[in-house]
Amino acid sequence: KTNYTADRMVLVGSGGVPHQELVQLAEKYFSNIPMAPPTSTAQAIANAQKEKPDFVGSEVRIRDDTIPTANIAIAVEGVSWKDDDYFTALVTQAIVGNWDRAMGNSPYLGSKLSTFIHEHKLANSFMSFSTSYSDTGLWGIYLVTDAVTRIDDLVHFTLREWSRLSMQVSESEVERAKAQLKASILLSLDGTTAVAEDIGRQIITTGRRLAPEEVERVVSQITAKDVMDFAKRKLWDRDIAISAVGQIEGLLDYSRIRGDMTRMLS
Repeated sequence: KTNYTADRMVLVGSGGVPHQELVQLAEKYFSNIPMAPPTSTAQAIANAQKEKPDFVGSEVRIRDDTIPTANIAIAVEGVSWKDDDYFTALVTQAIVGNWDRAMGNSPYLGSKLSTFIHEHKLANSFMSFSTSYSDTGLWGIYLVTDAVTRIDDLVHFTLREWSRLSMQVSESEVERAKAQLKASILLSLDGTTAVAEDIGRQIITTGRRLAPEEVERVVSQITAKDVMDFAKRKLWDRDIAISAVGQIEGLLDYSRIRGDMTRMLS
């Protein structure tokens, strides 16, 4: 009753669905759904949920030496669905990339971070992410390593790569990341169910839907300068959230890791 109200719901038809028939079905089956939570307390809870939260740098560590790896997530505050930097954040994420050592690596195809980590055997895998919500987001990376005596090196050089994004990003990196992003978005819309989910998510969070053609146009316009400007605003000298579990004795203290967010390249 608090969350499943009409102001939080979208009815989507995808494929061969006549619009007027869908409207009639909506009127028949959903016209009695309340527009707001039924009580003042529930309404207050719903209103509080709509307030933008504050991002606070912090950490959670669970050391468990029975786990054969160290599993570490590091993130800064990202962007919301409605933010003008939404697609720039995704392109920047694609520059950092994803990697698994079972895949090997090519210096001409992989990201700079994957090449470095592969050559120095610092991790089993990593996955960068840009997760958006209606009012904020998280931008970061998830690292897995069994080289537990070299965790400090892994974290240091990962954040060094983040620092590089503020200063030295090539157009070729950006073009590769843009191509990967456009391909992944288009490939995800491979059926009516996926299209309906995409439409519903965009409508409920932004109030409109960007068609694939619009997405392609917006992503194509992103430049290396846009990426560096984004990194300066969101990555350089920003507080971080750290979550770590497993063999993490070698993960240094928060202030030491936070200091790497302002380390100049040499």
